[in-house]
This record gives sequence, C-alpha cells and structure tokens, in this order.
Amino acid sequence: MTRRRRLTATVESGGAVAEETEDIAYFWVETQESLAEVLVKALKASRVALDTEFHRERTYWPKVALLQLKINDEIFLIDPLAVDLTPLAEVLNSDVVFVMHAASQDIEVLERACGVGPRHLFDTQVAAGFTGMSTPSLSALVERYVGLRLPKGDRLTDWFERPLRKNQQDYAANDVQYLFEIHDRLVSDLKEAGRLDWALIECELVHQRSKPNLSPDLAWTRIKEARHLRGKPRCVASVLAKWREVTAQRKDVPIRFVLSDLALVGIAQRAPTTINELKAIRGLDGRSLKEPAGQEILSLVSDGMRMPADEVATLDIDDGPQLGNEMRAAVTLVSAWISQVAKDEALDPALLATRSDINDLLRGAKNPRLATGWRSELVGARIEDLVEGRASLAFDSSGGLVLEPRSAFVGENKANFDG
Repeated sequence: MTRRRRLTATVESGGAVAEETEDIAYFWVETQESLAEVLVKALKASRVALDTEFHRERTYWPKVALLQLKINDEIFLIDPLAVDLTPLAEVLNSDVVFVMHAASQDIEVLERACGVGPRHLFDTQVAAGFTGMSTPSLSALVERYVGLRLPKGDRLTDWFERPLRKNQQDYAANDVQYLFEIHDRLVSDLKEAGRLDWALIECELVHQRSKPNLSPDLAWTRIKEARHLRGKPRCVASVLAKWREVTAQRKDVPIRFVLSDLALVGIAQRAPTTINELKAIRGLDGRSLKEPAGQEILSLVSDGMRMPADEVATLDIDDGPQLGNEMRAAVTLVSAWISQVAKDEALDPALLATRSDINDLLRGAKNPRLATGWRSELVGARIEDLVEGRASLAFDSSGGLVLEPRSAFVGENKANFDG
C-alpha cells in the first residue's frame, strides 16, 4: 500500500515565512514475504535510516508498535503487530550503517524485538553536538540542513491503533525521510572541523550505554535517594529494589506499580517489623499492605537487616576514593570552565562533560570519561593541571574563563595551555 503526505517547508524572505509542499511515497509492510523483500534491499545498501514507535507507559519492557526504514529512496513502515521482526537482526548485525536520531531508546526496543542492536550506528543528535547544537530535535536538524519545517505530531497518539490513521503514518515516515541528507551534511561539517572521528567514537558509545542495566542486584543504584543510604538502610534498599525489579519484569509492569521509590526508601530507613509500622510509611498504597504483599515486604526487610553491608552489589561509581568536601567547590569551578570551553569550541556542553564526569575525574574513579579519548585531549589533562596547582582560572577581557599556567610552573606542561 502506498500513501502520500504533504510537508511544510520553511522559506524565509524578508523576515516572512512562506510554505511549500512536497509529496513523499511510502509503503506499508504487513506480511513476512514483504518484509523479506525489504531486508534483501537493506543488506545491499551501504546505509539504512531507522526509527521506531513504541509504548512502555504501562509495561516494564518497551512494546514496539511500528518500525520505519528508509533504504535508498524508499520508505517502509513495518507493522510489528503483523510480522515477526527477528529477521531484521541479520541486517542490524551486518556492515550496514544505521542512521538514527537519539537512538538510545530505539536500540533498547530493537534488542528486545530482534535480539540485537545496530552494529554500526550514526546518531544524528550525538553528531550534531560536535557542531555546537545542544541535543537538537529531529525537527531542528531538518530545518537547519534541509530547510523544511516538519508538522508537529501528536505526542499522545496510540501507535497500537489499527489501522493507523493517515496523519500517524505521515508522522512516522517523517522520522526517516531526511536522515540521509542530515547524515551527509553532518559528515561534511565534521570532516571540515576535524571532528568526524570524535563523533563516530561517541556514536559507538551510544550503543554501549543504551544497554539497560537490568541486573536486579544493582537496581537500588538507580534510586537517587537510596544511593545516599549507608549501613543497614542501604542493605534493606538493595533487597527491596531487587525484589521490585524481578517482580516488575515477571509481571511486565512499571516498577512504580510494584513499589514507589518514595515508599522503598522510607521502608529502608525505618525498617518496619509489623504491618502497622508499614502502614505509617509514606508512599505505600493499599496493594502493598494487603496479604500476602505486606508480609512479603516485612520478610524482605528482615533479610536486608541480616545482610552484611559488604555484600551489597555496587557499581564502579563506588570504587575509588570519594570526593572530599574541600573539593566540591572545584567541581562547580571546573564545570563553569568546561562550559566556556564548549562554547569556544562549538560543542554541546553536555556532550563534553557532565557534572558526574567531573566528579569522577577529581575523585580518582576508575576509568573516568574525561581521562580518555577526545575529552582528555580537549580538557582532561588541563583539569589535572588545575587541580594539582599548575594552573589557575582567570577572566579574559570579554569576561570568559581561561585556564592559565601559574607563574611558578611556566614552561611545564605548556602544551596543555596552548590553544
């Protein structure tokens, strides 16, 4: 089945915005035979544009509702409610480059639906960060590089609706139609800036970071308030979080449907031993207090209270020394300087370094991001000079922060301050 849509283009003239329209054809795929034909085309291509539509508001696992591909000049809307997507794994695991935008959640969806994510990825949002854009939307990139203003979609649309309405199909086709043009323009810009290798490395890291940490033993580390707990409260939190994660996975419901973060931390802090004590904890709903759920929670609390503190599973973030109070001001200062560097270098500040990255470098964590690769080249070594007293921060004539060698160290590590 072929559909057509009309796109709105941005054409500026004398400050006014005019509108143009463009008709684009796409194909609806709802049989295994049709999907097989599409995948043959994909395997012969050097690159494929890909996007997904999915829901997970009421489930633990993401449920894919639509998969969009662009191969050469053709767009395919593939219906996962009608076809098995696992054959796509062969293409995902091939030498084909997948061009995607903000790919991390899509990769999780693909790994769930196909068993694998793209082996070679170019994420247009990540790559655009190396041209100075800050986590741009797809619409922003289309407007910048193609000159079209895409129509806004309905964020609350039901992608499991069948048949999908024409405007839903149009919106879905939009998500892949211009990715090749954006890809080409970004590669050209990045080559000119000497940053293509940086961008490609970062795109590969997207795939690694997109893999969700599903280890139930580490579930407590994803609760901000629980990470501040110590001793027995941390033990109880780790036991409760593991139980909650396993239960949510088994029932395929969001973890908040099992037990809220607020309730979990409250239970860990108070360690109730009776139902009445459990009832006094904020954030618990009636389902958690009914038998046998209430007694199960109390039993888990008891298990946590008996657990030795050194048996609580931890992430690498807990390895190495913790940042002392005397260094916390340095994090803020370095963060301000990195923002200035990002501005001067036309980089997305969030891409260059997060506050957590700075914290990890300053406290001597294992394998901090700022100590390797392009980040180390740009700022990592200079931050070490600052912390170790070989450099200081000052304001330049325009009010910007600059890193300067201290007079006692002039000549040492001079390369770190050049440029």
